[in-house]
Amino acid sequence: MPTPLKLDRVAHSEHYRERTEPIKYIILHCSLGTPEEQIKTLDELGLSVHYIIGRDNTTTEVLPPSLVAYHAGISRWQNSKGKSLNECSIGIEIETQTLGQSPADYQIGVMKKLYSLLNALCRKYKIRRENILGHSDIAPTRKPDPGAAFPWKKLYQYNLGIWYSLRRLDKETDEEKLLNTIGYDITDLSAARYAFCRRYLPEEVFVEQDIQKLLESPYPAGFAPQNKDKYMHILRAVSFSFAEERRKTYWYLEK
Repeated sequence: MPTPLKLDRVAHSEHYRERTEPIKYIILHCSLGTPEEQIKTLDELGLSVHYIIGRDNTTTEVLPPSLVAYHAGISRWQNSKGKSLNECSIGIEIETQTLGQSPADYQIGVMKKLYSLLNALCRKYKIRRENILGHSDIAPTRKPDPGAAFPWKKLYQYNLGIWYSLRRLDKETDEEKLLNTIGYDITDLSAARYAFCRRYLPEEVFVEQDIQKLLESPYPAGFAPQNKDKYMHILRAVSFSFAEERRKTYWYLEK
């Protein structure tokens, strides 16, 4: 039996279209402002999202997943076709104060709401756990969210998302091939590296106090990890984990 969606509020955006492709991904975003403020801002920009989790530990549905929301923008993953993942994804915004740069943005109450929502969505729409991604994963040149403080390892402990073991490494040693195997668009290698570090090696990521500057420049041009050996070791481990997970089958994915 599917896990029921537990909603605290239901809003409605006028910015959507009918969905014509199966849902494959869940994209995690974070923004400043309350859910009400975010809805107002999105509406003014002609954008939308499916759900917003507030710092008051509430979940607001802005659009049902049966409709396409305008949340991903120009984006790619695993050499996907087309300009955007909007058509095949669900977008979730999380209210933060530092755009995901501080652990305080992801307190226990907020994360419990997220775990519950993700679990319900994955089962209802048969979404693979490795396809829970950050906005910075799919748009590394444009977006910094959900930020280096997002607890991906903790998410994995709830059987959501992907983490790694340093005891299991991809045999490949070419950086670009490894990033591409995971799913990153490597057109801008520096951006792909930085997005990877945001998720798996946050000690390499600079905390930018000026949020506007962070939004305008989400990654440093020419970025290269300071600890190249550690970076490559984790990169090989993550690549192995993604490849292994994609080979697995789960009961809830069966039609």
